[in-house]
Amino acid sequence: MKIELEAYDHTQRPQAEKIHGIIAEYYTRSPWPPTVERIMAGGVRYFKALLDGTEVGLTGYALKTPTLAETVKTTVFRDFQGRGLGSEISERIEEECRRAGIKKVMTTIYHFNHAMISIKLKQGYTIEGYHPDHEAPGFHEYSLGKVLR
Repeated sequence: MKIELEAYDHTQRPQAEKIHGIIAEYYTRSPWPPTVERIMAGGVRYFKALLDGTEVGLTGYALKTPTLAETVKTTVFRDFQGRGLGSEISERIEEECRRAGIKKVMTTIYHFNHAMISIKLKQGYTIEGYHPDHEAPGFHEYSLGKVLR
């Protein structure tokens, strides 16, 4: 099984609305989901995760510096969860970052998202910080990072 990533054109309202809808559905506990307008403005490069041409998830990254990126919103759609696709999607976004010349990736993960924390640790990420009440009261996050080789 091989996940492929296809970039969304976030500047087009229908695609920005689709990204917004996915984030709103899967990040219901987030106190700060991006608006359609914010998605259209850029800053994050979003990708469809495709398995044999079927869209199974979403991921993306935002440049922090010319050589540092933050991966964001890695999502596996409900009908496809439990198949190891989260790991595959995580690996593919790292490949996208390498192609873009990025030397290090980081991510923040809510403290209750044990599955993604486990995936990232198995893929060689290290915990670089813990942020209590990071986005809002009760929303604690871990920062994880990985130097790309």
